[in-house]
Amino acid sequence: MTLRRALVVLVAGFFLIAAGLAAYAVRMRARAQVLIDSASQIRTVADAERQITIWRRRSGVSLNEETSLQDGDHSYDIRLDNSLLYLLHIVPPTMVGMTITVRDGRLRSVILAMFTGRRPNTTSGVWVQEWFDSADTSNLHVNDKDKPWKATVQFSSAAPEAARERAFALNAECFVKLGGCKSAEEILPTVWELDVARN
Repeated sequence: MTLRRALVVLVAGFFLIAAGLAAYAVRMRARAQVLIDSASQIRTVADAERQITIWRRRSGVSLNEETSLQDGDHSYDIRLDNSLLYLLHIVPPTMVGMTITVRDGRLRSVILAMFTGRRPNTTSGVWVQEWFDSADTSNLHVNDKDKPWKATVQFSSAAPEAARERAFALNAECFVKLGGCKSAEEILPTVWELDVARN
């Protein structure tokens, strides 16, 4: 009877841990989605300040502030990673981050990036950058030099809203996906379909 009771306790403990990790993964995926959505909500300095204030109040997020002495850019770097799930070897290390850059009281750029993988030569990633001080009114530009693993997407704030939304539509599922996302297209499903002039 003691062995049976120990087995029941062991099985129950396993299911409790599994349920706890599943709940944690759901929570982390939701937080990654909120960070991804934050980037597309920034159109002005006031929007940027609002998002920075929101993310300052959140626990479990890295927020760093830095001023460049060279050009006066003031940057806010917000990062979220899946370190607990990675340390338990459940998923590969994955980071989603947003960088907001302001110069002379004007919004300069918003960067949204996600990278996943254990080894530098097989890491997948997408870097999306919206420029607010660019005179370039053309649509999006995709650098596919490291295709299929990595892509860089850049556009000016004058890009059409539909194109802008598609460019910022990173896949938050990559943050908690078993085995991780192994290509830029898994991270940003529309990356190679964007109507762009490619570099």
